[in-house]
Amino acid sequence: AVVSTQSGHYGRDLNFVSDVESLRAPNYMTLLLKPHPEVTYERMQIKDDTINMMIYRPKVIKNDGLIVYAHGGGWVMFTARMFHSAVSWIAHECQMVTISVDYRRPPEHPFPTPLLDVHYTVLWAQLNAQKLGIDASKVVLMGDSSGGNLAAAATTLHRDDKELDKHSFPAIRAQVLIYPVLQSYNYSYGSYIEKDLTNLRKYVSYYIAGDLSLNNKAGDPAQYKGVPAYWSAVVDTSVTGKDLAVKRSLESSPDNLDNVYAFPLLDDDPNGLPPTFVLALTRDAIRDDGEHYAKWLEYSGVRVKYVEESQANHGFMFLYGTDECALSYLKSLAKFVWQNVEE
Repeated sequence: AVVSTQSGHYGRDLNFVSDVESLRAPNYMTLLLKPHPEVTYERMQIKDDTINMMIYRPKVIKNDGLIVYAHGGGWVMFTARMFHSAVSWIAHECQMVTISVDYRRPPEHPFPTPLLDVHYTVLWAQLNAQKLGIDASKVVLMGDSSGGNLAAAATTLHRDDKELDKHSFPAIRAQVLIYPVLQSYNYSYGSYIEKDLTNLRKYVSYYIAGDLSLNNKAGDPAQYKGVPAYWSAVVDTSVTGKDLAVKRSLESSPDNLDNVYAFPLLDDDPNGLPPTFVLALTRDAIRDDGEHYAKWLEYSGVRVKYVEESQANHGFMFLYGTDECALSYLKSLAKFVWQNVEE
């Protein structure tokens, strides 16, 4: 189950503060990108003003579905404002109302707060479907990088929360994951090999613990009790490099490193998840997360569309308005959204 909300240790020492502030240095390029001219937006706060969001409405709306978007940035760094242009282009291409969640960030607000902010936004939107002009049964969760993690986790949580069944909340219709980070089980194989994982480990530790206490534990199978089901089912350990998974396990795990709602690839049974679109990048350290998640879902009977881009770098989907490659993938995922919302 999701653990209770904890307080981060932000501000405990000056080196810690300096590190977080440096990670959050503004990305001025993203702020300069123009939103799509045929999309309007409004800011809104919900849940006693603790959750901020931006609601985008394209000039032409041809579908009464809703996209709920979780932005990337290692959970720690970016805000919804930096994704203003990108999300406006998503709304335009999908021709759907789109909500961008400005979830609270670690280390001040570690797991599960960012996830619960996304989850609560989905529930709020379904409860306010008439006001939003959408069909509550046509909600699509979408996100990039760490936002892809939150989108997948929120989809899994929505599936598992039995209280929602009692109150007739419709299931999530589809999920779209753009180069998502989905596990911290093993960083010693495949696409992780010979990559600088310094920041990835740091982001994971800030997200899970609210400090750097897990910095050297993320990605080490010794920290997990047993071997995740996906590993045995879809990972070819004969070709993925050094395999510590079967050799090392402990009786207990650090808090939440093995929590399925923190890392959705650890889901032992993906049955019941909606159709899923996964975009991975060949050059990316976390490429294998996307591929293995797609294979694990497909293995479990979930309908999946997996695509891989060989030349682009992590973060290229910021550039829908200026990059033809990014725009072509946006059109592809928009087609997937339409097909699954309209069926």
